[in-house]
Amino acid sequence: MHSLKVLVLEDNPFQLMAIHQMLNACGVFDVLAADSLENAHASLDKRGTVDIAICDLALEQGDGMDMVRYLARERLAHAVIILSCTERRRLDAAAHCARQQGLPVLASLQKPASASVLHCLLQAYLDTACLPRESLPKVEVEELQDTAQWPSPARQGA
Repeated sequence: MHSLKVLVLEDNPFQLMAIHQMLNACGVFDVLAADSLENAHASLDKRGTVDIAICDLALEQGDGMDMVRYLARERLAHAVIILSCTERRRLDAAAHCARQQGLPVLASLQKPASASVLHCLLQAYLDTACLPRESLPKVEVEELQDTAQWPSPARQGA
């Protein structure tokens, strides 16, 4: 997973640090961490397209959905994970909107983030990286509810 470049848009410093550490534990070290829409735009302007963007919808200043739309419109991410404490209905609407704009959604999840789910999503992305963008799997939330069946990154030697 060392080759992945991931943008994390999260305005809560603790959550941002936790997601960053989970990505590092999964072997992802090229992480663009942004605590605002402005910082996310600046990182993308400087570093270019990312493989995966992890976006919070409920930002204190701004709407994370603006970033999802921007990523889709400008083709700056190959896929997105929507991770927010917002209600399920809004998560589903955001995922639907992203897909309608041609941005594959690996998952739309409620916080807190789970290291094992994140690892599985990253692996699913890598497993399909050679496929056309339209072929990326659509991970349904129900599939992610029971994470006990998935091996942890530590047990896989990641």
